[in-house]
Formats: sequence, structure tokens, C-alpha cells
Amino acid sequence: MNYTDYLRLNELKIFKSVRDHLPKGLTRSTNLLTVKDGVLYTWDFANNCVLTLNVKAARSRGGDNVSHQNLLPLLPVLFQPEFLVANDSGTLLIVAGSSGILVMELPARYPPYGAFENNKDVVYCRSHILDERLLFCSDVVKVRQVRFHPGSTKNCHILALTSDNMLRLYSIENGTALSHSTYQMGETPVGVFPGTRTSYLAAFGEVGVDFDFGQPELDLDTRSLFIKETNFSTLLWPVYVLRGDGSVYSVNVPLDKKTKATVRGPIPKNISQGDAKEEACAIICVNTSPEVVCVANSNGTIYHSILLPMEEEERDKVKRQSGNGGNKELICFESVELELGLSTTTEDNCYTCPIFLHKDESRTGRYFATHSAGIHSVTISCLKDLQSFVSGNNAEVSMDDIFNQESKAEYLVCTKTSTSEKTNPIIGFSLYYEPTALISILANGNLISLGILTAEILPKMEESKEEEDREEVGSPLKKMLREPFDSNIQKILMRSSNQPILKLGGEGKHSQKECYELLQRASQVFREHFENHTRAREEIEKRVKALQMMKEFQLEQLERMNASKHALQEKAESLAEKYEDIKDKQNEIMKRCEKLLVLVSQKKSEPSDAEREYLKELEQYMDKIQKYKESIDKLKMKVGYQKIQIANWKALEEKKVSTLSQTHSATIKNNLKETSDRIAEMVKEIGEYRDRLKLK
Repeated sequence: MNYTDYLRLNELKIFKSVRDHLPKGLTRSTNLLTVKDGVLYTWDFANNCVLTLNVKAARSRGGDNVSHQNLLPLLPVLFQPEFLVANDSGTLLIVAGSSGILVMELPARYPPYGAFENNKDVVYCRSHILDERLLFCSDVVKVRQVRFHPGSTKNCHILALTSDNMLRLYSIENGTALSHSTYQMGETPVGVFPGTRTSYLAAFGEVGVDFDFGQPELDLDTRSLFIKETNFSTLLWPVYVLRGDGSVYSVNVPLDKKTKATVRGPIPKNISQGDAKEEACAIICVNTSPEVVCVANSNGTIYHSILLPMEEEERDKVKRQSGNGGNKELICFESVELELGLSTTTEDNCYTCPIFLHKDESRTGRYFATHSAGIHSVTISCLKDLQSFVSGNNAEVSMDDIFNQESKAEYLVCTKTSTSEKTNPIIGFSLYYEPTALISILANGNLISLGILTAEILPKMEESKEEEDREEVGSPLKKMLREPFDSNIQKILMRSSNQPILKLGGEGKHSQKECYELLQRASQVFREHFENHTRAREEIEKRVKALQMMKEFQLEQLERMNASKHALQEKAESLAEKYEDIKDKQNEIMKRCEKLLVLVSQKKSEPSDAEREYLKELEQYMDKIQKYKESIDKLKMKVGYQKIQIANWKALEEKKVSTLSQTHSATIKNNLKETSDRIAEMVKEIGEYRDRLKLK
């Protein structure tokens, strides 16, 4: 398998078509590739349409039954596309360039392969061109950036930044493109340099070049009638607009027309971000708490800043100076230098080009930078500890220790050397998350797909609080043994410079000098890495010696502990024997005491209180028995009398011809039954008393 094609996409027909129809001489870096929900979109220069493919379905079935589709807009694209943007719901796709914005309505996707319109080869899409007359016909107004508004419930609102310092809000609703509002972010450019399309304000960096959405905020002041009644607050999505001079402005772009937006800025910052030669070109807001803003300059410098609320005194001071500086400030804590072009000599690299920043949703604090010289991966190392510190989970760590962690910038793909004028810019870049990989198209038609890690290789080991409280000794040996050995080796083996994947332009025609310089650069990188291996070996040897010393010391301690163990066992055995003797003697004494108590109780002439009570109860029971006997005798006499009477009655009845009536017979039977039941109850009671008194 090709190590530069992790997802094996070069074998698919869609990228063969892209390679065959790519125009020659592309020198600017663009972003004509995007992936949303496993569906890839890219631009076809030959047919002026969008090519799409369900990457997940194509990879799962090996590409046998899944083919790409052509999404053809109903309106022609009259400008040069520079980037594609798809919304999260997969219903709209933006094709934008400096001279126009076209929005395509994507049809529904159907199984089994998740394709559009039952997997037709050509799918016609309803299209809308936004402000065609203004953007296409004007020489001054150019599109700088286009993004979907994250606060839109239907994912249909679009925010565009133009070179006349305007933010323009649009929406696609019910098959119609609507223009809602515009927001002035500064002075409107009036004049341009003769023979160029560059305005005077743009030359001095006073025009917006990029924007990004921050985290939503609660609006406690602006409320609709319904919200006032229910006492709820609305969500505002701040937009941070970057100017060419590095200044950042903020504005809350509301989707509700009744809500007014206020432009604030420039946001105060603690450093001067470069000089006039360093033109700011890109901004992203990392979705963390606190919010981190990354600003890139065209010379390869990226500034990482924390967006924090200002104190009241500082806020009043800024308000007096600038009039509307807002209530937040940018605190820059580090800057990262990207290598724009592989350095093969000791000369300074003065190459500059626009840089595009891309967020990585799979890992917090990591983003990617693409430009004409390749692709960089940047990881902000302090974000994890910073978030733990803010949430209170790691309050013992000082802020200095957190911000001393340097961010890592890795050169993944190089398309230019510092000594060569030949470029092979990135014209398409996106991230695919199943599995996590980057997909990029170069100007010469090469496709690169690289697998990227979603987590750290060696996570930081956390010690328990008890161990931290116990280990307060400041000896170097214990400090060395307390630190995670794997993380220490990882720091040593960390490369100060890496050898990226080379995808240079010029169709393989390079001079011997360039090849020699590249070989020297690779050799130097490997030498530095071998030195790190030597240091790692020395560190391992130190650790082995320390562990051997500790092992010998622990073996001696084990011998002493075994001797103590035997002594304790002998002592425990003797104590156990003594305990058994004492227990037997105690049992013997207890038996003697019981016998004495019995003898004492037998020698007593007078009964005890319990015996008196028992005798009293016996007398009471005897009285009751006597009464029951008398009652039984009376009942027996009555029974005998009744028998005699019944016999007499029967004799008389036999003599009599007439019989008793039914009523008299029933009465007699009832009386006899009651009498017999009563006798049975009394006999039962007498039996219970006999059992209780144990009388035979």
C-alpha cells in the first residue's frame, strides 16, 4: 500500500478525473475540497461542476459498486472557484471565489450507497448567486471568506466577508436567496493603486482578510417580547474579524432582525503582532474554555492568544482611548514559526504566502495549516492542563508551568524547497474522521491521504495525591524515579526538526544541486535524531544503574524483614500457647463458679421472689381448675339429665301419634348443637390448662 495514500483513494475514478482536468500553472493555494458526513466534494475544472463521492461507502465496498457523481449547478459559474464549504446538515454547498459566491441546494441522499438522486451520474442542483452584480462586476469588492452561521437552526444562513470591510448575511429559504443585513467593519476603501486592484487601505492592512465564529454567549440585554415574558436569554455568536495588520474586531451577528449588532474593536492585545511586512492572513477560534484565538501571518508565524474579559479599570481606559474596544482582550502566550519550504541551506527563508487554518474536531488543541509550501500540523500543548486549571481539577499547578509547555508544529507534507522557485501548492484540504485522516490535492494532481492520531501516543501519567504528599524529598534520585520514564524518553527522542513527505513541483525535473541539498538536509535530520538516541541510551543506562542500586538495597531490606518475620512468628506462637492456657483456666473457674451458685441457691430456706411469683401463679391456676371441674360436673349432670329427658321424650313420642312440628324440631336441634359446642370448648380449655400445668 502506498504510504502517502492511507485511504487508498488514488485508485478511484473521481480523482483520476480531477488529475486529468486540472489546469496547469496553478500557483495559489486554495481549498477546493471538503468532506462532510463521510461525503467528499471537489471541483471539476473541465465541466465547471462539483464531483462528489461517499468515501465511507466506497472504502467499505472497495469501490466496486460505488461511483462518483457530478453535481451540476443550474446557473453557470462565471468566476474562478477558490474554496468549497458544505453545511453540517448536507443540504447546501457553497462554491466561492474572489469574484462571486454560488450556493447549491443539494438533493436528498438515498440508500444503499448514500448517493444523491438514486446514484445518477449527473445531478442537477438548484443554484443561487449572491450579490452577482456587486461581486462579479466590481474591481474593488472581492470575497475574502464565506462560512455558514452556526446559530442557524436550519443551517441556511451564510456570512461573507468582502474586501470593502463588510460582513454580509444571507440565507437560502424556500428556494430563494435573501440578503438580510450588512455590517461595516471599518472604513470603506475608496481608491486603488494605479494599474492594480489593490486599495490603499488593503496595502496598509486596514481591510478584513478572514473571520471565524467564537463560542456562543448569553445575551442578557437584548431580548424579544417572548423572551421578556419567559425570562430566558438568547444566544449570541461572536464573529472575530481579522485585518491585514493583525488587529481583531468582534461583532455579534444576530439572525433576528430586531436585534442590533455592535462592532467592537480593535480588541486590545499584549504584544505588537509583527510589522508592516508581515501580513495577517488567517484566524481560527479553538473551541475551548478559555477561548484560544490563533492568528497566522503570511511569513509563517502563528500567534496563540487567550481571549479573556478585561478588568473594569482597563475597560474604561480602552473605551476612553478607542471609543469602543469591547470588554475582552487578547493575551498572547506564544508564537509558532512554520517552515515555509524545506530549508536546505543556512540562509534565511524569506518566502511568504497566504496560510489557511483548519480545525481538527477529533482532538482539542490541534489544527492544520495549509499553504503553497505544504501542510503543517500544530498542537497547542498547554490546552489540556489549562482547561483542568480553569475547571479547578488541577489548581495546584502554577500558570508558569502550564504556559512553559511549547506547542508542536510538524511539517507533514512539503511541496517547495527554500532555494527553489517551483511550487506545488495545496489546492484542496479536508479531514475525514472514519478513520481520522487528512485528504489533500496538490496542484500537480497528486492526492495525499495520511492517517493521523486522535490522541497522544504516551498520555501523561498522574500520580495519586497520597504519593505526592508522601514524597516530599528533594533528592535528584527520587525526583528522577518519580517522573514517568516513558514521557522522559519521549521528550528526549522528540525531533527538533522532521523530514516531511516531499511532493515538489517541476514534474520531477530537479537539478543536481537541489537533490544534493535535499540529501544533506535529510542526513542532518537523521544525525540529530541519532544524537537523541544516544542521549536516550545514556538516560536508560542511568535508570538501570539507579534501579540496580535500589534492587540491592531492597534485597537487604527483604533479608532484614524476613529475620524480623521469623522472630515475630516465634513470639506469636508462644503468645498463642499462653492464650490457650489462660482460656482453659478461665473456663474451669467459670464452671466452679456456676456450681457454687447452684449450691448456694439450694441452701436457702426461704423461696426467692421468682419462686414466690411462680407459686402464686400455680395457686391461681389451681383455683381456676377447681372452678372448671365444678362447671364440668354440672355440665355432666345436665347432660345426663338431658339424656334422661330425651329418652323419656322419645318414649312419649313413640306413644303419641302426632309428631313435632318442623319449627320445634329445628329449635331443639339448635339448642342441642349450642350445648354440645359449649361443652367441647370447655373440654378444650380444660385440656389446655392441664397441659400448661403438666397435670395428667
